[in-house]
Amino acid sequence: IYACKGILFNHESPRRGETFVTKKIVSALCRIKEQKQKKLYLGNLNAKRDWGHAEDYCYAMWKILQQKEPDDYVIATGNQYSIKQFINLTAKKLDMKISWKGKGLKEKAFNERGFPIIECDKNYFRPLDVNTLLGDARKARRQLNWKPSYNINSLIDEMIASEYQKLYENK
Repeated sequence: IYACKGILFNHESPRRGETFVTKKIVSALCRIKEQKQKKLYLGNLNAKRDWGHAEDYCYAMWKILQQKEPDDYVIATGNQYSIKQFINLTAKKLDMKISWKGKGLKEKAFNERGFPIIECDKNYFRPLDVNTLLGDARKARRQLNWKPSYNINSLIDEMIASEYQKLYENK
């Protein structure tokens, strides 16, 4: 049996399901900017993740399967961002000015008019969730000659473009 194992860290794209945090953030901020939604509720804003693009990870899986000998690989970007950083990057790309106030469950993001647009909700905290995930893909980079072609900014750009296309495709 030719058997390989790929340990893939968080891989995102515009096709991500609505309940995944990156999709939820991008979708909600686009909708809030267009006045189609008032608020977004999230859990732990300080959780850190190693987010990559699903397209890069699919290419890595293909490269793994092209090897003469099966082996195990970690596929990750090696870069880590918190939920709050992801929100800030997305808001900046949407030209939304937000400010943060409070701590823990009372932390909120306010728009430039002073209205809260993001709030924490204890129902979105996952009790078994880890605070930090960061992958080490040096082996994949070395042996597969693989590296991500997307970074966090290009990933967010693509997700925003997709959300706007969905928002206005029926008009």
